[in-house]
Amino acid sequence: MIVKTLLVGLVALFGYGEYFLTGRGQVARPIVIGPLTGLILGDLTTGIEIGAALELAYIGVVEIGASVPQDMVSSGVLGTVFAITTGKGISAALTFGLPLSMLVLLVQNLAYVFIAPLYVAKCDKYAKAGNSKKLSRMAFWGGTIVNFVPSTILIMLAFYFGTGFSSTIVNAIPQFVQDGLVVASGLLPAFGFAMLIQQILRKEILPYLILGFFLSAYLKTPIIGVAIVGMVIIMVMYYDEKKNKSVGIGGISDDDDTDSF
Repeated sequence: MIVKTLLVGLVALFGYGEYFLTGRGQVARPIVIGPLTGLILGDLTTGIEIGAALELAYIGVVEIGASVPQDMVSSGVLGTVFAITTGKGISAALTFGLPLSMLVLLVQNLAYVFIAPLYVAKCDKYAKAGNSKKLSRMAFWGGTIVNFVPSTILIMLAFYFGTGFSSTIVNAIPQFVQDGLVVASGLLPAFGFAMLIQQILRKEILPYLILGFFLSAYLKTPIIGVAIVGMVIIMVMYYDEKKNKSVGIGGISDDDDTDSF
């Protein structure tokens, strides 16, 4: 159990590492964290399924400005853990993963409020002194500790103490409630895509959204076919825009020059 707890902590560290160590490689997404957690627990198939289901719920979740969305790493790890250990699948992932991710987010915010200022004050001190090496170390390790340590410890504790408790809780939940959670999980993809569309929707792209919906809903075109149609439209728009720019800069196109002779 201790070994698995440490491995779960490593998965969490890998996910949180996106913010400071690996860049925006999307490794914090549930579709990555879920399979890794499932592999540790010996059930890769369920890990892939839960990761994909949670990814659909989080597909429209991004950090914009000062907005702080739910913590995807803890939701991916703990959702997969409870789905596998309880044997209840996505219903257990929703019952425990999403609420616990809110708890982890609360802990992160508390760390930002009470711990981060200490590192910022040290950074200011080293900056005034012109000590670039200590400034770099403090900025890196300060941000790393604030982002990694509290959340990772909380995830490990939730895994170590929560598996047996979660099984008892899930078994005590009436079956109709569990069935309702499964049905609700089917709404998560629509909710996730709605959040995504809300952020990118502009009148210029509305015709293409309608076209994609028409191809999928009425013509039953597979997703690969819809993607190919989208790629063709992008290529046509790209080369058309490139041609228009060349005409605008030169004042006359090659075709016009040829026709004049």
